[in-house]
Amino acid sequence: MTTETPAGYELQPLVGRLRLAIGFAQGFAAWLLLELVWSTNNQPFDAEMFWSTRHPAAFAAIALITAFVPVVALAELGRMRARRLAIYLVAAIAALAVLAAYDIARDPFDSGALLPRIWPSGGLIFCTGIALFIVNQLFEFRETGHRFYSHYALHFEESWMRAFQFVLSLVFTLLVWGVLHLGAALFDLIHLRAFGELLEQNWFSCTVTAMAFAASVHITDVRPALLRGMRNLGLTLLGWLLPLVTMLGAAFLAALLVQGVTPLWETRRAATILLTAVSVMLVLLNAAYKDGDPAHAPPAVLRWAGRVAGPVMLVLALLAAWAILLRVGQYGWTPQRVRCAATAAMAVFYSAGYTWASADRTTWLKRLERVNVTASFAVLAILSGLLTPLADPARISVSSQIARLNSGATGPDTLDYQFLRFDSGRAGTEALAALTKDPNPEIASRAKRAQKSETRSYGGDETVNAAITEAPFSHAAIYPAGTGLPPDFRAADWEGKNTSGAQCLIDGTACDVFVLPGKGSAAQLIVVHNSKLTQDNPPTPQDNAAVFVRNGLGAWEHTSTLAGLRCPGVIAALRKGKMQRVRPRHDDFESGGIRLENRPDGMGSSDPCPDPSAKRAPAPTPSPGDARAPARMGPAFGNPGP
Repeated sequence: MTTETPAGYELQPLVGRLRLAIGFAQGFAAWLLLELVWSTNNQPFDAEMFWSTRHPAAFAAIALITAFVPVVALAELGRMRARRLAIYLVAAIAALAVLAAYDIARDPFDSGALLPRIWPSGGLIFCTGIALFIVNQLFEFRETGHRFYSHYALHFEESWMRAFQFVLSLVFTLLVWGVLHLGAALFDLIHLRAFGELLEQNWFSCTVTAMAFAASVHITDVRPALLRGMRNLGLTLLGWLLPLVTMLGAAFLAALLVQGVTPLWETRRAATILLTAVSVMLVLLNAAYKDGDPAHAPPAVLRWAGRVAGPVMLVLALLAAWAILLRVGQYGWTPQRVRCAATAAMAVFYSAGYTWASADRTTWLKRLERVNVTASFAVLAILSGLLTPLADPARISVSSQIARLNSGATGPDTLDYQFLRFDSGRAGTEALAALTKDPNPEIASRAKRAQKSETRSYGGDETVNAAITEAPFSHAAIYPAGTGLPPDFRAADWEGKNTSGAQCLIDGTACDVFVLPGKGSAAQLIVVHNSKLTQDNPPTPQDNAAVFVRNGLGAWEHTSTLAGLRCPGVIAALRKGKMQRVRPRHDDFESGGIRLENRPDGMGSSDPCPDPSAKRAPAPTPSPGDARAPARMGPAFGNPGP
């Protein structure tokens, strides 16, 4: 019995050993990288102790190279000549290092993080993976000595085999870990936990994962007939979904003629769904076409579906592009819209080419082969633009928003300063710094407040919360009527301090402030109640309110939280200054020098907002020693607790 080998080279035992060595080296490098990263196990916290935080760009470059270059070497070992493979890997290392360094440079900090960002962004990892796959397949095809637009069957064979090989290798790696954890569970049954603890060690888990993946790549290369059979079965099943999705797409377009595009735009997610539909149809159409061999032409129903799919895809892609342009015209560019526009450009390129291919009546979709090869270069060009300054989504978005501000399309109160502060990297922070010196005092004031903010205050939609860049208490209502807010409370700096959600102490968020008498004649009690939860929730009152009193040094501090303020009647009474102290239903206890909080269950009214005019049964008089005996007043009411 002979072992079938892939075309172009003869597998040797040395190749398998080299692949395992590459897997081991990749796992070992990954473990070393993790050792350079601060974690909760590393105490004390000191950013300067770790090389990764001192050199984030270099660390990100090494991490990206460790993730991708060994995978390329595993795939091409034995397929490319050694000298050409070495040149290819060196070029890949250089390109990945440059991309990672720019990725860190354009967005150096995570919002609210204490440390600089050291890991490559998710967008860089995703786009790099796609780009490397395309480049790898083009180089591998050229290694055979053919021109790019010849022998499409070989393009198809290698590309789909590689895709299936990668997926199967990931599945195999997951299965290896499943078996290892099963073994750990078996040993744990007899109280032998050493093996389970071994699985938690980074040096072991990184090495095992990388070597399992490398072994799977080699196994699937040794038995290509099995992999080819699984690929053909998978593509056949996917191909038979093409008539269904094409029929649904055509029916959607017919219904759109009746309904109009207004309901489509009202969803505010039309472009995403339309582009997803185009992507699915693209994959299914290629699954049905396979290598385009006329001797293995698909049934008539698939051929007709393939001819209709191209025009349907084109209309869907153009609708998606229309939706994106409409949103850009309303609100300008954002990083998400730039990436969606790039995806829409790819979709229009593919679907226009497939429409052109469907018009050929000689051989079924023969032109699709040329379209796919040309589209590979187009996709590489678009991805290169997104990952470099040529079409950096953050840079384009910041320029768009500032241009809208300068033209008057966006007012000083509707500019998304939070986007500049947190969501647009270095380009946004530099633009925000420039706005702090703007001749318009309102713009400069709002920009300065945005610069000082540490966390996001609303979601990333088009509804900008202008209050977060306004002065504290600018939308606060002080109650009872005619009561003044203590000047030292108004002037206090609450940024970074515990305010229990009383956002109006930090910015212009709307709130009610109740100035109430405290325990003594000179003491005061200030209760701050937000008017609504967040920008995304209904404007219903919050249940809780923050309580502030003076401490022993005379400074204001947050001491406690009042609950039950969601009832309109309660708020109306507080606005009139009506509040009286009542004894707690239960005393707290003390044992061993520790205070035990007594929180009774089931003692409150079942009605969240009972009618205050309803008659209530008189409370029983507590006897001495009863748990309901009068308790000491807590610090929220001006009397220090234990």
